Amino acid sequence: MADWSTRYLAALDARDRRESSHKAYIDAYTRLADRKTITSTSLNPTSTSTASPNNDEITRLRQDLSTTQAARSSLASQLQTLQTTTSSLTTTNTTLSSQLAHVHKLLASTERKLKDRDEELKEKKKLVEEVQDEMLVLTMELNAVGRDKEKLKEENAELVRRWMERMTTEVDRANREAGWE
Repeated sequence: MADWSTRYLAALDARDRRESSHKAYIDAYTRLADRKTITSTSLNPTSTSTASPNNDEITRLRQDLSTTQAARSSLASQLQTLQTTTSSLTTTNTTLSSQLAHVHKLLASTERKLKDRDEELKEKKKLVEEVQDEMLVLTMELNAVGRDKEKLKEENAELVRRWMERMTTEVDRANREAGWE
């Protein structure tokens, strides 16, 4: 949308530059035409009855011309002011557009970083949960191994006691058979 308006404003600026370069010729021609009109009426006096309406008409035309010239001058200055304002606003718009594009890039970058950080935190949370689960499993295994150790210790003590009793019984029997008792 800005492309056609930029081209249109550029075309208007080019036209105004072209016309302003010929402004001196246009003004000189207007003055020459005014002088020519004045000289031709002063050199060509007509009858008094027809001169009066022509003089009145010339006076009216001159007033119209001066009014038109004043209006043209006023409109030209307004046009110049508006062109300056338009140029300034176009520059401001371009600057703001580039700033907006920069802000959009910064926003996208920040959102991407935030998303990456969120994913990283989720992964860390998963790792912490896995470590906690592993610690729980290892604790349970340690408790089971501890119970097994105690059970084996008790079984070993029972086996040693029974073996000692058996050996004592065998030694006593062997002593009796040998007569050492």
